[in-house]
Amino acid sequence: MKTLTKSTEGELKKLAEIYMTEFSKPPFNENWTIKKALTKMKEFQKNYDLYTIKDREIRGFIVVNPNFMCPGEVAFGEEMAIKEQFQNQGYGTWTFKQIFKIYKKKGYKSFLAISNKTSRANKLYKRLGILPCKENVLIEKEL
Repeated sequence: MKTLTKSTEGELKKLAEIYMTEFSKPPFNENWTIKKALTKMKEFQKNYDLYTIKDREIRGFIVVNPNFMCPGEVAFGEEMAIKEQFQNQGYGTWTFKQIFKIYKKKGYKSFLAISNKTSRANKLYKRLGILPCKENVLIEKEL
């Protein structure tokens, strides 16, 4: 049975392993160590809403920043990762639907996130009605 619960201290190492593994793959190709990923998970747990996705065992996680832009109005999806062997099995769809229910019930008006142009998750986002912003664009300058 799928569950989405606030992450516990005891789950952080497993979540860090998922983070490190999944974000080191294309299109992200990020260079994570377990130590850095664990530090990131602790930061997420302390400052944001970190949820663990389970179905008998941990399948992944999602991080939501409830204070992005207009606190109480815009929920910002910071990160989401599902173990590769459980991708394309409905966990992402189910998780986002749960997140939308949670934050709508709390009175939030919208959900925002950033997605890599080549991410496989873009098909999921489109199916869920998570579409590119009409008014805002992500800007970048290499330093």
